[in-house]
Amino acid sequence: MLGIVAAIWLAGFAVGARALATDRTAGRVGVSGPAGSAPGSARDLAPGSARGAPDGIPAADSLPVGDLRLLSAALEPVALAGLLPQAGSERARAWAAAVKDGGSSPVSALGEILPPTPWFQARLIMERDEAVLEGNAGADSPSGRAYQAILDALPSVKDSAPAFEAALTALWTDTPGLARLARGPVAPLARSQRWMPPKDSLDASHRYALDIFFTSVRRVGAEETGPAVRSMTRGIVVAAAGDWKGGDELSSYLSGGLSPKSGNGAIVFCPDDGRYYAYFHLKDVNVRPGQLIPAGQLLGHGGNTGANARKKGHGEHLHIEIHTGPGEALSSYDIRSFVIGLK
Repeated sequence: MLGIVAAIWLAGFAVGARALATDRTAGRVGVSGPAGSAPGSARDLAPGSARGAPDGIPAADSLPVGDLRLLSAALEPVALAGLLPQAGSERARAWAAAVKDGGSSPVSALGEILPPTPWFQARLIMERDEAVLEGNAGADSPSGRAYQAILDALPSVKDSAPAFEAALTALWTDTPGLARLARGPVAPLARSQRWMPPKDSLDASHRYALDIFFTSVRRVGAEETGPAVRSMTRGIVVAAAGDWKGGDELSSYLSGGLSPKSGNGAIVFCPDDGRYYAYFHLKDVNVRPGQLIPAGQLLGHGGNTGANARKKGHGEHLHIEIHTGPGEALSSYDIRSFVIGLK
């Protein structure tokens, strides 16, 4: 467990310190506070400040300017829980200023303030899928522990996502040279290297995801390598993993990847539209968390990593999800229409 003791200001003005603790070993975020206080609750909110700041927005003179350790701790999900988006933006800009004062670039340090991968996987969980997640988390196995980390992150995501995403958007907006990053959108796969499932087949597949199939793959044993997969939009890579190890059942999962079923892949947050774009089952991954990328960036190559994709006859496809607000995502029909319209 990594213990962090940090002075966290209240909304609108500083009112002292509280102890923060983050357990990254299982993707958990905890807090030690006053007796009887609930972890991740909105107990720290104050109704504005003496300076007239809106609820949940820290006054500029209350920020621990120059103390990078405290400013980084203040961007932890537990510290953002229950705050308004504007508070996340204010904290992000104070952190960026401290990074610059230290002689570094906020862009190069962005990966250091991202929550661990289970937080972002939890951000993509639909309410209808929580029961399945709970079932997968119940196994005493590597896959069970991986899904337990995602399950443990769910409350934190629900409490802190608006403020954290506002923080990312503020850092993105202030990035020098942002206009040079191609906006897109562009197709994730070249048209000659894909075939789209017909509309009348979608009801038998995913409701909030789309599987785009490859026209050809190379196989070595059970492993497949497909065509180049590119980011549809510009944005911030918030999660990426290319180290999945396992087989065609959850019981044969060993380690790595975004999750046992997702396999290798990348999740890109696009501040331009506030959406998450997820690309699963890749063979390899060419990007890293914290990286700012243009539309068309090579993410990796198609593959069949992930327990379900590794099953015989279930590979040869790229799994795509597009998530909007918390608990909201585009349907398979919407994603299909979107991708078909891209060049």
